[in-house]
Amino acid sequence: MRLSIPKQLLSDHLQVVAKAIPVRSVNPVLEGVLLEGDGEKITLTATNLELGIQTYFTAPHRETGKVVLPGKIVEIIRHLPGDTVELEINPENFATLISSPPAEFQIYGLSAEDYPLFPEQQPELAQCSFKIKAADLRRALRQTLFAVSHDEGKPAFVGVFFSLAHETLTLAASDTFRLATTSCTVQSNSTADFLVPGKNLQEVLRVITDEEAIIEAAVIQNQLFLYCRNTCISSRLIDENYPQINRVIPKSFIGTAVLDTAAFTQAVERASLLAEGSNHVLRFSLNHEAMVIRAASKYGKIQEVVPLELTGEGVEIAFNARFILDMLKIVEGEQCLIEITGPNQPFILKDSLADNYLYLVLPVRIS
Repeated sequence: MRLSIPKQLLSDHLQVVAKAIPVRSVNPVLEGVLLEGDGEKITLTATNLELGIQTYFTAPHRETGKVVLPGKIVEIIRHLPGDTVELEINPENFATLISSPPAEFQIYGLSAEDYPLFPEQQPELAQCSFKIKAADLRRALRQTLFAVSHDEGKPAFVGVFFSLAHETLTLAASDTFRLATTSCTVQSNSTADFLVPGKNLQEVLRVITDEEAIIEAAVIQNQLFLYCRNTCISSRLIDENYPQINRVIPKSFIGTAVLDTAAFTQAVERASLLAEGSNHVLRFSLNHEAMVIRAASKYGKIQEVVPLELTGEGVEIAFNARFILDMLKIVEGEQCLIEITGPNQPFILKDSLADNYLYLVLPVRIS
């Protein structure tokens, strides 16, 4: 098979599928990219058996064929000097000649017959399906992914919980010390709950960047499929029971505070420079005049005052600085809302521009 492809076009699509190539695998064929030509388009596929990415582009050619090229192909194509790439694949031994004058590479390919089949779109087998704006899914993932646990000993918490109820999709993530949950509108007639690995969803954020696009999603045989324009992402699901999040969200509060997001964020960032211990402890004192943030360590201490509007009672409490900053970094509104449940009780933080978003964080107990 002979191909002539614009270098940038091929490189861009290789960069997309590269996110699913494992660093190393017991099966060498998985460390490569499957390239297929059907005479009208080129299809690229990569998978680590937990995450799969497939993309295609139009590149008319007379011959058909397929080959698995080593993962190095991603960087080789990116560094070629010319604007066009010529590929010539030997069907007998899969050796592939790649040329872009004055550079020429001889790459040892593998048989595509040994590469796992990428699951075909089979709507009739879907347990549930929905359509969502890419901008809405990206926002929901940004609002929740940071709260996912990285402890493989807590398998239910290394994923994001999806709950689909017809036209409402709710996402939730927790590492047992905090909980982030949000919801958005979708097009669907389905109801379903499923758990998706957080690390795979991080790649979804990196791959699907066109916020104007519409994503078609479906759950088929323990896999989530996301179809967006000429790209399909598949992720295995986590077979674990997720806790009922409504049970841990407080229903009553003793006070509510409203703060300027930028001022709050900057004060916490400065105070965190002297936060002590592995928990990066910051002390917060909320009263009707202001929020006072304190931190101390062997290097020194800091106290900073942030104006607020307080309704109800204030509180003296301590939190992990990183847990507060993680949420503040994704706030889009000019104001951040805090719902106070009491001493040594969780804070509820909200974004003034996101009515459906809620972030619960547990305090650090201090003597």
